[in-house]
Amino acid sequence: MLALPPPRHMPCDRCGASLRPEAAAEHVCDEERRLSYELFPVRQEVDRLETELSAWLESPAGRFAQYDAARRRRSP
Repeated sequence: MLALPPPRHMPCDRCGASLRPEAAAEHVCDEERRLSYELFPVRQEVDRLETELSAWLESPAGRFAQYDAARRRRSP
């Protein structure tokens, strides 16, 4: 059986950064990278939501909802 050498780098479980095993203990995740890594699996859903929300905001119902929200904010 062929034995593979151990990998030189492994991904961080929280942010996906490629780390050498000896540097993993002192690694601190970058917050922006961590958020991007967590959102990666749902990126297509987020894109679809943004597209659908933009389309709805341009519809008559969406424009009225924006108008009504602004009017309610101004009213005491």
